[in-house]
Amino acid sequence: MPLLRRALWMAAKRAAADPRVQAKAREVLQEEIVPRVRTAVDVAKPEIRRARDNVQRAGQDIKNAVLESAASRRARDFLEGTKKPPE
Repeated sequence: MPLLRRALWMAAKRAAADPRVQAKAREVLQEEIVPRVRTAVDVAKPEIRRARDNVQRAGQDIKNAVLESAASRRARDFLEGTKKPPE
């Protein structure tokens, strides 16, 4: 098995070094892969924006809930010196 693996590896290296193979790979990349990726990104952008907005909204909701909690209010009053902590 190692002999077959080595032979395949050497053939792949030889093919990758061939200028014709490199030119074909470049052509396929520019004509097929790049347009597909651009299309996929354009399709995914609205969903990514919606997810970002949802995360920001959830973060703001959590921040507001923490800031409005009774424990937070007591801690803020104590740190500001407006009220003494309960005994």
